[in-house]
Amino acid sequence: MAPIEYEPFRDAKEFSDLMFNLFKLYNKEYHEAMHTFSFLQRTKDVKVVCKDTTSEKVKFVIPAGLENAIQNCEMINSPESNNSAISAPTNGSWASWTSIAIGYALREAGASGAFRGERVFGGPLLGVLCRGLVDKSCRRVIFGYQLFQHSPKHWVLTIQDHTPLEPEEMDDKDYLRHIEILAITAIFYEQMNKLDYVREKNKYLPILTYQDGLLTATVVTFATGKVRVVQASCDPSQEYPELNIALRAVHDLKMSCYNKAVLHEIVKWILCPPDPPRELPLRISRKA
Repeated sequence: MAPIEYEPFRDAKEFSDLMFNLFKLYNKEYHEAMHTFSFLQRTKDVKVVCKDTTSEKVKFVIPAGLENAIQNCEMINSPESNNSAISAPTNGSWASWTSIAIGYALREAGASGAFRGERVFGGPLLGVLCRGLVDKSCRRVIFGYQLFQHSPKHWVLTIQDHTPLEPEEMDDKDYLRHIEILAITAIFYEQMNKLDYVREKNKYLPILTYQDGLLTATVVTFATGKVRVVQASCDPSQEYPELNIALRAVHDLKMSCYNKAVLHEIVKWILCPPDPPRELPLRISRKA
């Protein structure tokens, strides 16, 4: 197959518009639960590079007080026997249960979700994920749960995904779940724009606020018996921006084989995500 010859982007707004259009396209064509890396890397509008980096060691930079709170959080360490009124999670409730556990850990650390960057999310794209996606039987199978804006250019979104996959597919590491693509494009679009809702027109009007620099989206997806972490990064100020997507972690997550170390790690991904792994591309400035 011949290599794709990519067209240069005129400006950052063109990249922002592409994220919006890709979200709409994938949301409209919600037929496949997953898309392989090879399929995504054939995207013609922008260069996409997908990698499995789950074997690489991850270093979290986390305040000592928060680290201690996570390590000693009874709800995380003993879900079935903790003293809270919250029962142990089921396969379909890990996102909500983890959200509550994070609240307990933050209170132990003397902090709050808002202090760590938690935001109520809405907007034309993230609002769709907040409300959830339904399958052909009108069952809500996907919905966004928590949004943390750790900086204007690095956001974390947690998701509960009930979309069924075959057991062998769940263990593969060469694909993205459909919701992960939607989350990445939605985050980049809303990072780049100020979105004002105009009631008279019943729509959001975007105002581009992005100027330059790397954008990062971290997506934590809770599926049946699994939890996945995907990170995406891009620099829309480049003439030929490259969308780098890395699968950072995949773990079993179910009460029948519960491992508290997995939850410790996932909470750190949500509250203190590291920067994405990437090979710095040669920067090609725009022509004046």
